[in-house]
Amino acid sequence: MRRSSPNPGTIVACHLRLVGLVGLLALAAAGPDLQPPVHEPLADLELLVLNHGHGAITQLYVSPSSADEWGDDRLGGATLAVGKSYRVRLPHPAECRFDLQVIYDDTAREESHGFDACRNRQISFDGSTAIDPTEVFSQPREVALVNRSGRPIQQVFVSPSAADQWGDDRLGEGSISVGDTHSIGYRGPCTVDLRVVFDNRSAEERRGLDLCATPALVIEPGWTTADTPPVPTAMAPGRTGP
Repeated sequence: MRRSSPNPGTIVACHLRLVGLVGLLALAAAGPDLQPPVHEPLADLELLVLNHGHGAITQLYVSPSSADEWGDDRLGGATLAVGKSYRVRLPHPAECRFDLQVIYDDTAREESHGFDACRNRQISFDGSTAIDPTEVFSQPREVALVNRSGRPIQQVFVSPSAADQWGDDRLGEGSISVGDTHSIGYRGPCTVDLRVVFDNRSAEERRGLDLCATPALVIEPGWTTADTPPVPTAMAPGRTGP
Protein backbone atom coordinates (compact mmCIF):
# COMPACT_ATOMS: atom_id res chain seq x y z
CA MET A 1 0.00 0.00 0.00
CA ARG A 2 1.32 3.42 -0.86
CA ARG A 3 1.97 5.75 2.13
CA SER A 4 0.69 9.30 1.91
CA SER A 5 3.25 12.16 2.26
CA PRO A 6 3.14 14.02 5.61
CA ASN A 7 1.61 17.50 5.68
CA PRO A 8 4.44 20.13 5.32
CA GLY A 9 2.85 22.26 8.07
CA THR A 10 2.97 19.35 10.46
CA ILE A 11 6.67 18.81 9.72
CA VAL A 12 7.48 22.51 10.44
CA ALA A 13 5.50 22.47 13.70
CA CYS A 14 7.31 19.36 14.92
CA HIS A 15 10.66 20.89 14.02
CA LEU A 16 9.92 24.07 15.98
CA ARG A 17 8.83 22.07 19.03
CA LEU A 18 12.04 20.08 18.85
CA VAL A 19 14.18 23.22 18.61
CA GLY A 20 12.35 24.76 21.55
CA LEU A 21 12.85 21.64 23.67
CA VAL A 22 16.55 21.57 22.88
CA GLY A 23 16.84 25.24 23.81
CA LEU A 24 15.11 24.73 27.17
CA LEU A 25 17.39 21.80 27.97
CA ALA A 26 20.44 23.93 27.12
CA LEU A 27 19.26 26.78 29.35
CA ALA A 28 18.58 24.39 32.21
CA ALA A 29 22.06 22.91 31.88
CA ALA A 30 23.71 26.35 31.80
CA GLY A 31 21.39 27.90 34.41
CA PRO A 32 23.90 28.36 37.24
CA ASP A 33 26.33 30.15 34.90
CA LEU A 34 23.67 32.62 33.82
CA GLN A 35 22.85 33.71 37.36
CA PRO A 36 24.22 37.12 38.54
CA PRO A 37 27.61 36.71 40.22
CA VAL A 38 27.53 36.65 44.00
CA HIS A 39 30.06 39.08 45.49
CA GLU A 40 31.82 37.46 48.37
CA PRO A 41 32.81 39.74 51.28
CA LEU A 42 36.38 40.97 51.05
CA ALA A 43 38.93 39.05 53.06
CA ASP A 44 40.78 40.71 55.91
CA LEU A 45 43.22 43.36 54.70
CA GLU A 46 46.42 44.58 56.29
CA LEU A 47 47.71 48.01 55.40
CA LEU A 48 51.31 49.02 56.11
CA VAL A 49 51.67 52.73 56.94
CA LEU A 50 55.19 54.17 56.71
CA ASN A 51 56.34 57.40 58.30
CA HIS A 52 58.77 59.18 55.98
CA GLY A 53 57.71 62.58 57.27
CA HIS A 54 59.39 65.38 59.21
CA GLY A 55 58.43 64.16 62.67
CA ALA A 56 56.80 61.42 64.69
CA ILE A 57 53.18 60.53 63.94
CA THR A 58 51.08 60.67 67.09
CA GLN A 59 47.67 59.85 65.60
CA LEU A 60 46.55 57.70 62.67
CA TYR A 61 43.02 57.46 61.28
CA VAL A 62 41.78 55.06 58.59
CA SER A 63 38.16 54.96 57.44
CA PRO A 64 36.23 53.84 54.33
CA SER A 65 36.03 56.64 51.76
CA SER A 66 32.22 56.48 51.99
CA ALA A 67 32.25 57.16 55.76
CA ASP A 68 31.49 60.59 57.25
CA GLU A 69 33.76 60.24 60.30
CA TRP A 70 37.38 59.26 60.89
CA GLY A 71 36.65 56.89 63.74
CA ASP A 72 39.18 55.97 66.43
CA ASP A 73 42.91 56.66 66.47
CA ARG A 74 44.54 53.46 65.16
CA LEU A 75 47.75 54.10 67.10
CA GLY A 76 45.86 54.06 70.40
CA GLY A 77 48.23 56.43 72.17
CA ALA A 78 51.40 54.98 70.64
CA THR A 79 53.84 56.97 68.49
CA LEU A 80 55.10 56.10 65.01
CA ALA A 81 58.65 57.40 64.75
CA VAL A 82 60.26 58.66 61.54
CA GLY A 83 61.39 55.73 59.38
CA LYS A 84 59.12 53.26 61.15
CA SER A 85 56.00 51.48 59.90
CA TYR A 86 52.72 50.38 61.43
CA ARG A 87 50.31 47.65 60.33
CA VAL A 88 46.60 48.48 60.29
CA ARG A 89 44.21 45.52 60.17
CA LEU A 90 41.01 46.02 58.18
CA PRO A 91 38.72 43.05 58.97
CA HIS A 92 36.30 42.12 56.15
CA PRO A 93 35.98 45.63 54.70
CA ALA A 94 32.89 46.41 52.64
CA GLU A 95 34.94 48.35 50.09
CA CYS A 96 38.52 48.73 48.88
CA ARG A 97 38.97 52.51 49.01
CA PHE A 98 39.99 54.22 52.23
CA ASP A 99 40.85 57.71 53.45
CA LEU A 100 43.79 58.12 55.82
CA GLN A 101 44.88 60.96 58.07
CA VAL A 102 48.04 61.25 60.16
CA ILE A 103 48.82 63.92 62.76
CA TYR A 104 52.44 64.72 63.50
CA ASP A 105 53.90 65.70 66.86
CA ASP A 106 53.88 69.39 65.83
CA THR A 107 50.06 69.15 65.21
CA ALA A 108 50.46 69.32 61.42
CA ARG A 109 48.20 66.86 59.62
CA GLU A 110 48.44 65.03 56.31
CA GLU A 111 45.72 63.13 54.45
CA SER A 112 45.30 60.65 51.60
CA HIS A 113 41.88 60.10 50.00
CA GLY A 114 40.56 57.19 47.95
CA PHE A 115 43.52 54.89 48.60
CA ASP A 116 42.85 51.41 47.09
CA ALA A 117 43.89 48.96 49.80
CA CYS A 118 42.93 45.96 47.66
CA ARG A 119 45.57 46.82 45.02
CA ASN A 120 48.25 48.34 47.22
CA ARG A 121 48.89 47.28 50.80
CA GLN A 122 51.47 49.97 51.59
CA ILE A 123 51.21 53.75 51.91
CA SER A 124 53.84 56.30 52.87
CA PHE A 125 53.44 59.76 54.41
CA ASP A 126 56.36 62.12 53.80
CA GLY A 127 54.97 65.42 55.07
CA SER A 128 54.95 67.02 51.59
CA THR A 129 51.21 67.81 51.79
CA ALA A 130 51.01 68.36 55.55
CA ILE A 131 48.96 71.32 56.73
CA ASP A 132 49.98 73.36 59.76
CA PRO A 133 46.80 74.41 61.63
CA THR A 134 48.51 77.58 62.87
CA GLU A 135 49.13 78.67 59.27
CA VAL A 136 45.53 77.95 58.24
CA PHE A 137 44.11 80.04 61.08
CA SER A 138 46.46 82.96 60.51
CA GLN A 139 45.82 83.49 56.78
CA PRO A 140 44.54 87.02 56.01
CA ARG A 141 41.19 86.89 54.21
CA GLU A 142 38.44 89.27 53.15
CA VAL A 143 34.70 89.15 52.47
CA ALA A 144 32.56 91.89 50.86
CA LEU A 145 29.14 92.45 52.44
CA VAL A 146 26.35 94.17 50.49
CA ASN A 147 23.63 95.52 52.80
CA ARG A 148 20.18 95.08 51.27
CA SER A 149 18.46 94.36 54.55
CA GLY A 150 16.60 97.66 54.93
CA ARG A 151 18.49 98.59 58.13
CA PRO A 152 22.07 99.78 58.81
CA ILE A 153 24.48 97.08 59.98
CA GLN A 154 26.38 98.13 63.09
CA GLN A 155 28.35 94.98 63.96
CA VAL A 156 29.88 92.10 62.02
CA PHE A 157 31.41 89.00 63.63
CA VAL A 158 33.44 86.36 61.78
CA SER A 159 34.76 83.27 63.56
CA PRO A 160 35.92 79.75 62.64
CA SER A 161 33.06 77.26 62.71
CA ALA A 162 34.90 75.26 65.38
CA ALA A 163 35.20 78.28 67.72
CA ASP A 164 33.03 78.67 70.83
CA GLN A 165 32.88 82.49 70.76
CA TRP A 166 32.26 85.13 68.11
CA GLY A 167 35.29 87.23 68.96
CA ASP A 168 35.62 90.95 68.20
CA ASP A 169 33.33 93.15 66.13
CA ARG A 170 34.98 93.48 62.69
CA LEU A 171 33.37 96.86 62.00
CA GLY A 172 34.70 98.57 65.10
CA GLU A 173 33.27 102.10 65.18
CA GLY A 174 31.99 101.90 61.60
CA SER A 175 28.71 100.72 60.08
CA ILE A 176 27.28 99.59 56.73
CA SER A 177 24.43 101.79 55.49
CA VAL A 178 21.52 100.37 53.49
CA GLY A 179 22.66 99.77 49.91
CA ASP A 180 26.36 100.12 50.73
CA THR A 181 29.13 97.53 50.30
CA HIS A 182 31.85 97.06 52.88
CA SER A 183 34.88 94.74 52.89
CA ILE A 184 35.50 92.85 56.13
CA GLY A 185 39.03 91.59 56.83
CA TYR A 186 39.81 88.68 59.12
CA ARG A 187 42.44 86.00 59.74
CA GLY A 188 41.35 82.40 59.72
CA PRO A 189 40.24 79.42 57.64
CA CYS A 190 37.95 79.53 54.60
CA THR A 191 34.95 78.02 56.41
CA VAL A 192 33.53 80.36 59.05
CA ASP A 193 30.36 81.46 60.82
CA LEU A 194 29.18 85.01 60.24
CA ARG A 195 26.87 87.21 62.34
CA VAL A 196 25.59 90.71 61.49
CA VAL A 197 23.83 92.96 64.03
CA PHE A 198 21.54 95.80 62.89
CA ASP A 199 20.87 99.19 64.46
CA ASN A 200 17.77 97.83 66.25
CA ARG A 201 19.90 95.03 67.82
CA SER A 202 18.30 92.29 65.69
CA ALA A 203 20.76 89.91 64.07
CA GLU A 204 21.22 87.55 61.14
CA GLU A 205 23.61 84.58 61.09
CA ARG A 206 24.99 82.01 58.70
CA ARG A 207 26.96 78.90 59.67
CA GLY A 208 29.63 77.05 57.71
CA LEU A 209 30.19 79.67 55.00
CA ASP A 210 33.07 78.99 52.61
CA LEU A 211 34.30 82.55 52.07
CA CYS A 212 37.11 81.39 49.78
CA ALA A 213 34.50 80.09 47.32
CA THR A 214 32.06 82.96 47.99
CA PRO A 215 34.06 86.11 48.85
CA ALA A 216 31.04 88.46 48.49
CA LEU A 217 27.63 88.18 50.16
CA VAL A 218 24.34 90.04 50.02
CA ILE A 219 22.72 90.60 53.43
CA GLU A 220 18.95 90.78 53.00
CA PRO A 221 15.81 89.84 54.98
CA GLY A 222 15.60 86.12 55.67
CA TRP A 223 19.31 85.67 55.21
CA THR A 224 19.50 83.25 58.15
CA THR A 225 17.06 80.79 56.61
CA ALA A 226 18.05 81.14 52.95
CA ASP A 227 19.29 77.86 51.47
CA THR A 228 22.13 79.57 49.62
CA PRO A 229 23.61 82.93 50.66
CA PRO A 230 22.97 85.49 47.89
CA VAL A 231 26.01 86.64 45.93
CA PRO A 232 26.17 90.06 44.26
CA THR A 233 25.92 89.58 40.49
CA ALA A 234 28.93 91.75 39.68
CA MET A 235 31.09 89.92 42.23
CA ALA A 236 29.99 86.35 41.60
CA PRO A 237 32.87 83.86 41.19
CA GLY A 238 33.91 83.37 37.58
CA ARG A 239 32.41 86.62 36.31
CA THR A 240 34.45 89.55 35.08
CA GLY A 241 31.71 92.14 35.04
CA PRO A 242 28.03 92.83 35.79
